[in-house]
Amino acid sequence: MSSLQNALRLLAMFGAERTELRVTDIANALSLPKSSVSRLLKELAEAGMVERAAGGRAFHIGSEVFRLGQLYRARVPVQERVDEICQELLRRYPATAYLAVLRGFELVVLRRHEGRHPVRYIMEPGDTIPAYATAVGRALLSHLPQEELERIVPEHLALDYRDVDASRQDMLDEIAAIHERGYALMDDRKLRVAAAGVAVSSGGGRDLGFALSFATEAIPQSERPALVRDLMAGAREVGLLCADPYWQGRELPES
Repeated sequence: MSSLQNALRLLAMFGAERTELRVTDIANALSLPKSSVSRLLKELAEAGMVERAAGGRAFHIGSEVFRLGQLYRARVPVQERVDEICQELLRRYPATAYLAVLRGFELVVLRRHEGRHPVRYIMEPGDTIPAYATAVGRALLSHLPQEELERIVPEHLALDYRDVDASRQDMLDEIAAIHERGYALMDDRKLRVAAAGVAVSSGGGRDLGFALSFATEAIPQSERPALVRDLMAGAREVGLLCADPYWQGRELPES
């Protein structure tokens, strides 16, 4: 494996719950000698990608990563309108809103907005989770070409900490149904959390998903069709703004 690949693997170890890393932790996780890890960290620090934490024994993400992140955000200004839509929805529904994108078969959380009644199970910006385990992830998967789905969806999909257990064919059928109706719904009995998610093509070959997540008892079944309709109305607005053919002429469901 090349030095570049190892450097990328090292940077990918950082997250919302792992903001600092030590040489020993990295060496163990990546199965690399400590000397190689020290050399990688030195080179990354010189490039501004990592910085030595106070005390000198650990490292955290550097300012250059922040600069690149700001460039990414500036490239996708449509996220600002999605933020506004999520805020509008949160004034009407007791939920938490998420914006996310796909990275392979994983979901990456970009932003989180809290409403009046935030859910107990929280994902932070930067967190990753298998896309099939969330409503917004499934909505994003439904926008992928069928041949890509058949390539990346495994034979069995399950997570111990989520209410997910499905065969490959069941998941492909569910993703096809989501593509047909325009939204994904999930009700996780383990977490007692439900969610509705949608996805739009924000231009540049990047799809953006957003969802409302809420405690199952917070929004009764009778009120969820209105939530779905409002969420889809927001997705259609963004889709028309971005000239996403998926949302052009799409009818909204009855609330």
